[in-house]
Amino acid sequence: MKTSLTSRFGKVAALAAAGALALSACGDGVVEGGGAEETFEFTLANGALDGTQHHVVAEEYMDAVEEASDGAITFERTSFEALCAMNEVADCVRDGRADIGITVTDYTPHLLPTLSVMSITFLNNDIQAAVQSLYEVHENYEPAQAQLESANLEYISTWPVGALLIGSKEPVESIDDVKGLSARAAGPVTQKSLEAAGVNVNAITAAETYESLQRGVIDSVASSLDFAVNYKVTEQLPYWADPGLGQYTAYGMWWNKDSYESLTPELQEVVDGVTREFNEGRTIEIANRELEGICQGMLDSPDVESFHSWDDAETEEWRELAAEGAQDAWLDIMADYNFDDAEAYLDEYVSTYESLESPDNPVDAGIECASKWQEQNN
Repeated sequence: MKTSLTSRFGKVAALAAAGALALSACGDGVVEGGGAEETFEFTLANGALDGTQHHVVAEEYMDAVEEASDGAITFERTSFEALCAMNEVADCVRDGRADIGITVTDYTPHLLPTLSVMSITFLNNDIQAAVQSLYEVHENYEPAQAQLESANLEYISTWPVGALLIGSKEPVESIDDVKGLSARAAGPVTQKSLEAAGVNVNAITAAETYESLQRGVIDSVASSLDFAVNYKVTEQLPYWADPGLGQYTAYGMWWNKDSYESLTPELQEVVDGVTREFNEGRTIEIANRELEGICQGMLDSPDVESFHSWDDAETEEWRELAAEGAQDAWLDIMADYNFDDAEAYLDEYVSTYESLESPDNPVDAGIECASKWQEQNN
């Protein structure tokens, strides 16, 4: 992080008024100094690909902070994985190699176990309620606050990557059609929910998926809409369905705690205001807007032969098989990371989530995309 002391009326005037005012020193993310107005430049650790909704959320957050601070806060915006690999971003922010970061929350569950609640199958169907609940819990619930404090992180936002879809070589219209699939899927809770329905899960990497489909290593994927389009797996898999499992993983952004606390109280208030605005609606507004654009890739694909949402009765059959096991799997993960009283945290999250659920909240654009495909093709 780079810092300097400036004045809105010009550096020369500030120096003259101060006599011989020295530039502040920056050590361990904390700025010392005063008298004139400090300016701050913070470095981003970027784990979001260009063209994804996650990259745009991060860009618009930084734009909003720069604008709201009248230029007192600026960002050095690094390219994808230029500073830290995706699975190292949270660690880079924690230890001060970066001041702010964005990546998939499940890549570093040892630092961010409380955010993995987004991965509980069938729970997070209201995307705005999920985003705002995580924000409010990490603002107001002491154990969640303490977890981030111990990781030296300051919360910004967490948002779902999109509803879990199934892409396959043959139509998947019921839970009977799922049995026996060999699917690429990420995340232990998601994998357990798929296995409960008879899916053979293969945890290959995203980059290996296309070739694995070509070679017959797998015959299906369980993923979000942006994965289907951006990794071009629609070229291999013509049949797509939303089985109603809901959200399964998330992206997140965090400040390095020391970098955030180096700001003046006034600038911290500015940052807090932008953060609140994003969690109360703007994060999902941006993510959904970008996902609608990605949906166009699905609608335009000459390879996609079907894209639809399951009937509620079929979803309910899967829920009865897997919902309890998904919650148990998540509790086991929390125990592995020594989070005290995960059940109480889950109760707090669910209570907050239910208080924020509303039929007026936005619908996941990936789910809406299935309806658009049906309207266009039937």
